[in-house]
Amino acid sequence: MEVSFKSQCGIALLSLAMLASCAPNNQNASNALAGNIVGGRNMSLKDQKKAGVVGIVISTADGMGICTGSLIAKNIVLTAAHCLDESESPIQNIYVVFAENIESAKPEQIRIASTGVAHEGFAPSAPDSGKSWNDVALLKLSEDAPADFKLALLPSADLKLNVGQKLIQSGYGRAEADRASTTDSSGVLRTVSGIGILAISADGLELQMDEAKKGSCNGDSGGPAYLKTSKGQVVVGVDSRGTSQTSCIGVGIYTNVVAQLAWIKENMQSLQAQPAAVPAPALAQNAAAPATPAPSATP
Repeated sequence: MEVSFKSQCGIALLSLAMLASCAPNNQNASNALAGNIVGGRNMSLKDQKKAGVVGIVISTADGMGICTGSLIAKNIVLTAAHCLDESESPIQNIYVVFAENIESAKPEQIRIASTGVAHEGFAPSAPDSGKSWNDVALLKLSEDAPADFKLALLPSADLKLNVGQKLIQSGYGRAEADRASTTDSSGVLRTVSGIGILAISADGLELQMDEAKKGSCNGDSGGPAYLKTSKGQVVVGVDSRGTSQTSCIGVGIYTNVVAQLAWIKENMQSLQAQPAAVPAPALAQNAAAPATPAPSATP
């Protein structure tokens, strides 16, 4: 499913005060329980550039929301399909932020997403269905990312993931475990290590993550889970959702990038083959971390 985004305003800096004050009823509010890193540490701009992780601000008629993504080509960002869901409110604009703090992002650190494609099989499952969501998507930027940003590393197709392996998570979500908390620290890039794989779904499409003490929360949706390898940190997971409506502490569900690698590469090539879009002006403000949707079944 391919979508296009239109922008009508001039570039402006993002305000974290506005992020915190905006009601989080936006296009992805009913589709996932993922978000900011609970129990993590702030990530420096240097480390962000090395890892290729970016912030995503999504504007709809009903408000704005935050997701996270990984730069996998100079003009392509990997994220979650539910971040592009328009079932409740059409997307007006999507902005990709190349700064560790959305509030302090400079105009030259902001890019506009001109088009995007979500997995054709994306379908949030009923709570007890046990089916994987295919929660993966790509964004194409109107212009290349800043030259000093490195690309996030994708895994090889033969990489084997196993229960018990420890992963690293990064994201712009909130640091408060309580999803209903009036305090919202989303908009700052954080990272956390030592998140173990609890289980792999029967179809291999999803990873169940041990977030009993720390891990992802609202705003980390679409963000990466890395595995340390001899080639460096590779993105093996895309943050999809959690299993509780009230707390980010518990179990997190990530899309298995290894299982979706063929889809990612095929659609990345398709997006890059399209004619270059004329960069549109952009306004990014009033963003908030996505609200808590209905919990999903454990894979």
